[in-house]
Amino acid sequence: MRILYLNTTYFGGGAEQVTRQIYRGMKARGHEVFEIVCYNLRGEIGDPDVHVLYRSVPEKIFHRVQTYNRGNHNLTIPYALHYICNFIRKNQIDAVHLHNPHDSFLGIRDIRTIAGVCPMVWTLHDFWALTGHCASPYGCDDRWIYGCTSCEHLGNYPRLRRDVSAEQYRRKEKYLTGAGIRFTVPSEWMREQVAKSYLRGENCAVICNSLDIAMWNCPDKETIRKEYRLNTKKLVLAFVAADMAKPLKGMQLLADALDLLDSERFLLLTAGDSNREMQGLFERFETVSFGYLREQKKMNEFYALADVLVNPSVYETFGLVNIEAMASGTPVVAFRVCAMSEVVGEEAGWCVPEMTARALAEKLTYLECHREELELKAKCARAYVQKKFGQEHMLDQYEALYRSVLVKNR
Repeated sequence: MRILYLNTTYFGGGAEQVTRQIYRGMKARGHEVFEIVCYNLRGEIGDPDVHVLYRSVPEKIFHRVQTYNRGNHNLTIPYALHYICNFIRKNQIDAVHLHNPHDSFLGIRDIRTIAGVCPMVWTLHDFWALTGHCASPYGCDDRWIYGCTSCEHLGNYPRLRRDVSAEQYRRKEKYLTGAGIRFTVPSEWMREQVAKSYLRGENCAVICNSLDIAMWNCPDKETIRKEYRLNTKKLVLAFVAADMAKPLKGMQLLADALDLLDSERFLLLTAGDSNREMQGLFERFETVSFGYLREQKKMNEFYALADVLVNPSVYETFGLVNIEAMASGTPVVAFRVCAMSEVVGEEAGWCVPEMTARALAEKLTYLECHREELELKAKCARAYVQKKFGQEHMLDQYEALYRSVLVKNR
């Protein structure tokens, strides 16, 4: 099969990692694969089959000014649509796999147009397709389910300059239904949200995110800490977010929880983009910042250094960092929200029922006093990921889905 992947950017958070993983996995299985992204601002891609629409910051800014489309309230972005449709025809693409189309990539009507040119699978990594505006409707009390009539959170990603959420919701309902798109979501919780939305009548399957377990190791913690000169008897916590400034990642909740802990008994490791103000939240706490980690090996070692990954996210459709940490032999503490209990499970972590800093601090204090419980779950973590989130199972499901959309469209 000849498969084209579409995503807003190449490097980034969970959606970008999953896209690259499926792309590489299908290439390894002998399929001809291509990818088109809107932009790439982090290093060289080094793959001639990955195509970037806007190759520099000035090009991206010019495009954004021209289309006035950061919030994707345009119906079409002619250049992107023309480029992708021509690419499909020229390269005789069998199936398009869309991931994130927002943030200046595709107009709402463009998605339907592309689905009319070539069979489409669309993986919903967030809520953008379901709402009149944002990718994460946290704090809206499920009002989006009944149709966005107005929005009080225009600053939420992707940001809107003016409130066109009602109009945008109607456009999505008009153009994204009845187009033959096969939707996938990464968790049962996310499928439940789709079933509440205007997409309830569309075909939607759960295909969980996964890891190539062979790429992740469980080095001995004492040995790896010596390599990093991290000699401590404190309980080592890890926190990671591609962009720590995003409120939904829960950095403020974590900072408030740390204020309730005995700083002599804990050490915090952080990874991800942050500024001085963000890091200042942890001033009272012994903290080691690793910055933004691009190399998978470095990410693996970061997780392995910790006794426990703390994931204080308040809104997640999956949470890829959870299974990355567990594959590295590090159990996870998260809040019992969204898909977290599905992903973390009881074998390899803990889900805190109450989403408060105090509840999180109490759980971390408990674990510092019961390290044998930590060690027991650490021993189970990797096997848990391999059993539940193995890459080959995910690739099998996508491969079968691609074949089914081809059969249906013949």
